[in-house]
Amino acid sequence: MSQAETLAEYEDEELQEMPSLEHGAIGIRLGRYLDMYVEEKGLGLVCNSQTTYRFVGQKPTCLPDLSFVSRERLPVRIDQNADFAPDLAVEVLSKGDDVSEIDQKILQYQRSGVRLVWVIHPAIQVVDVYRLQDGLKLQRLLPDDELDGESVIPEFRLKVSRLFELPNAPKLEDRI
Repeated sequence: MSQAETLAEYEDEELQEMPSLEHGAIGIRLGRYLDMYVEEKGLGLVCNSQTTYRFVGQKPTCLPDLSFVSRERLPVRIDQNADFAPDLAVEVLSKGDDVSEIDQKILQYQRSGVRLVWVIHPAIQVVDVYRLQDGLKLQRLLPDDELDGESVIPEFRLKVSRLFELPNAPKLEDRI
């Protein structure tokens, strides 16, 4: 059965809870920028949402949309599941996401040793940044601010608005 046929079997309300085109495009856009930078600098690996990591506590209901593992922490062979948490975890929120579940994932990431967490909010075009040493305190980045890889991905910078410059994406003023 093709993916289109499988999706056709879902009812409209179930489809609304699945990640949108915007969700996927933002994830791949950030992934492209991160991967190009990480590869050029030889810093490690950028991975997609299919990558399995070990987190403390209950098994997460879903894994990070994007993640980064530094070269120093990579296992000798990468053809296995990671028995550790990534250095960076990225979540791209969708309309159906439950805020309390996202907060629980962030806490789980931090308890597992994830050093930096970026939570992207397409609906309001901001990114929340959580640092391991800061607990659950967040820094909210607005469209004119820059994402900063800090010590996790040194010297990586990307203007937040670049994530949301997508064809046919609703403008922020149309969302409010």
